[in-house]
Amino acid sequence: MKILFLNSSVPNYLIDGLLHGLRSIREVEVVDIPRMDYMYRDASDEDLQKTGSRGNTLYRMLPDDDKIRGKRTYWLSDIEKYDYILFTDIFEQCDLFHYIYKSLGPAKRTGLCIIDGYDSASMFPYFHNTFNLKVRPWSYFYNFRKVHFFKREHASTAELYGITKNKFPGIHRIASKILKVPAKHYGISMSIPEEHIEVIPFIEKKQEFVNYNIDTDLNELFKDLEVAEVGKWKPRYEKQEDYFNDIRRSRFGVTTKREGWDCLRHYEYAAKGAILCFKDLDQKNSLCAPYGLDQSNCIPYRDQEDLLKKISSCTLSQLEEIQSNQYKWIQKYTTRNVALRFLDRLETANQRTFLKHSEALV
Repeated sequence: MKILFLNSSVPNYLIDGLLHGLRSIREVEVVDIPRMDYMYRDASDEDLQKTGSRGNTLYRMLPDDDKIRGKRTYWLSDIEKYDYILFTDIFEQCDLFHYIYKSLGPAKRTGLCIIDGYDSASMFPYFHNTFNLKVRPWSYFYNFRKVHFFKREHASTAELYGITKNKFPGIHRIASKILKVPAKHYGISMSIPEEHIEVIPFIEKKQEFVNYNIDTDLNELFKDLEVAEVGKWKPRYEKQEDYFNDIRRSRFGVTTKREGWDCLRHYEYAAKGAILCFKDLDQKNSLCAPYGLDQSNCIPYRDQEDLLKKISSCTLSQLEEIQSNQYKWIQKYTTRNVALRFLDRLETANQRTFLKHSEALV
């Protein structure tokens, strides 16, 4: 299978994890256009400083592939050779998408795919409406809904079309009943390289919480830490190993919705056995990532009192069971497994047979 991975050179955890996963599948050849330098082992320090995590977890991991190097040159002339063409930043690529869509025949259009890893629960072009209406109103007439569309964040069908609950409560309520999720619309989540998963017995952990405060309700538990600013990653540790060591020794890791529900933090904590304490998890739409988290494999909570009560009421054996279930959960969300399910979904939708995977996408 040949995949053209069109990107905008803007690091995005979901997109970057997917590339890592696709590259781990032997039967798949992936050509990233342009070359995503920050993903490769020869990434510069400047490359890594421009990623959201300053180069942690997903980055500087891929070996270069001499087989695809020349295929980046004059790539558009070879576009008919690819089984799938992925657009991974449709906000930046909408005009390129339209050009390629119109250039291909109906049969090849079945291989077109948009992957939306944005924090917004609205589809393009229904987020950043002010900009789109002013600068490129023609984008509303492009055929985005006719191709495969994988989206990370989801709140309601109304919000998919830009009708948010906060701004338009009445219209939102009506639109959510009338509007439908597009036929080729699927869920997708972030992921983590399998090599980061490390089984650490709960009883060996000596620190209560990972040293990262993201919930103002828990300020009393993190007296020496300011609440992390939304949208800005300010690590307590400069080196990845120091950050991972903090997770390794921690029993629990607090997480919650920030700009979006899905976050690499969930997967980093789970990979090192810090039990996720997930605030207001019950408010997340089931179509929205992260998938598969519940009270069996994490600790959902409402506020500090609720969190501390739930932790204190659990016996050691119950906490060990939660951690064990969480390790089973994180294995489903390695970069490779997410990439396999992604391809299986595409192949099934196109009634092809290439890869088979027993797990459902979500």
